[in-house]
Amino acid sequence: MPPPNNPPPQSPKFRVLPPDLAKLRRGALPRSKLTSNPQPQSQSPSASQPQPQAQKRPSFFAHLRNTYASLPRPYRTTFRFMGTLLPLVPIGLFFSEHVLQVMWVRGPSMTPYLNEDYENMQTKSDVVLVNMWGGGGVWPWERRRRLERGMVVTFRSPANPRHMAIKRIIGLPGDQITTRQPCMKETQIVPYNHVWLEGDAQDPKKTMDSNSYGPVSISLITGRVMAVLHPRWRWLDWSDWENGVVEGDVERRFGEDYRQEVRDRVLKEAVKLERPFLE
Repeated sequence: MPPPNNPPPQSPKFRVLPPDLAKLRRGALPRSKLTSNPQPQSQSPSASQPQPQAQKRPSFFAHLRNTYASLPRPYRTTFRFMGTLLPLVPIGLFFSEHVLQVMWVRGPSMTPYLNEDYENMQTKSDVVLVNMWGGGGVWPWERRRRLERGMVVTFRSPANPRHMAIKRIIGLPGDQITTRQPCMKETQIVPYNHVWLEGDAQDPKKTMDSNSYGPVSISLITGRVMAVLHPRWRWLDWSDWENGVVEGDVERRFGEDYRQEVRDRVLKEAVKLERPFLE
């Protein structure tokens, strides 16, 4: 009996695709991922060459150096000179405030000891050197300096703290001073840590001193006048005050007993008090 004729198999209407091929047809997977061994792509000659890097922006100091180098030579010389002097500015400020200072003496309050020609030429002023270190000590380790009668000192005026005045120490703490005009008291005891200051002018109307504002606290004293620089150089020596001698006055232009009437108005150590020190 002959075998029955089987019908040929029919191809299915739907075919099962691999996942990669299915994603490719849907457009979700790039074609390069379907190949297991992707062929290396040929690089263009431009890709093999190193790409140019972005240039760095010059720093601020480099810009200043370039600007300085482009300036003309006279300008560069001026800037170099100013750069040399610039560090000396704080040193000069410290020196003038705490070591030595040059001051101009204005007015007739210290005539004739200072501003000798004030009566004839009122526009002329003496230039003095003031020691600001430790109240008169010449060396840095002399931080304590005793104040003495006859010293010419600089201080901030109690009447106007912005004004720097120059006067002579007449009395120390404990001294009894016979005052003069315009003081309302006939006598005054100098209190502790204060001094009595007066100008050398004989006319009390030409000087504003302790007879106007009373004893001056030593905290207001800023320095001691050491020398006169102009117009006639001379070194000031306060120790000659008690003897009535002006240093360098060989011709005795100031008289034999300079301001003896001022010393006669001072009764020394009428009250025992500690001597003042300036630090």
